[in-house]
Amino acid sequence: MGVLKQLTCFILVFALMSGCGYSTKSLISRKINTIYIPIFENITFRRGIEFDLTKAVKEEIMSKTNLRIAQKDSADTILYGKINGVTEGVITQDITDNIVESRVTIYVDIKLVDRRTGRALINESGIKQSDEFIVRRGETLESATEEGFIELAETIVNYLEEKW
Repeated sequence: MGVLKQLTCFILVFALMSGCGYSTKSLISRKINTIYIPIFENITFRRGIEFDLTKAVKEEIMSKTNLRIAQKDSADTILYGKINGVTEGVITQDITDNIVESRVTIYVDIKLVDRRTGRALINESGIKQSDEFIVRRGETLESATEEGFIELAETIVNYLEEKW
């Protein structure tokens, strides 16, 4: 019985020391301290959404990373983004064909460039975020789109961190 206890203790101590691989520090390279984010390009017919998404990405970067937002000429990197599409789709309708639940999906591409060398550090296409809204709850396309921008900004920042 003593050997079993020792083995269990050893496994427990080893597991605690090795951890699960989670870290609270940013995965972004220490050589990169600043980022410039121009307004996202928008090739859709929905005007103004490029400003909302750019703002959401900036806020996410400021709250979740150690990067500082800088002017173009003094930034280490530049994050370019392009909104390629926004689609709506009905999920459910009632018996009188009124929309009960619908979905909005936003498609973007991002490219992170090292301003000092001109080299692309990240080039991701086809990133998408979908959000549903229920009309009877008072939710709208605009509220779902706004929520989608916040979640899409989180996804974009995750891409920035994962690639390093």
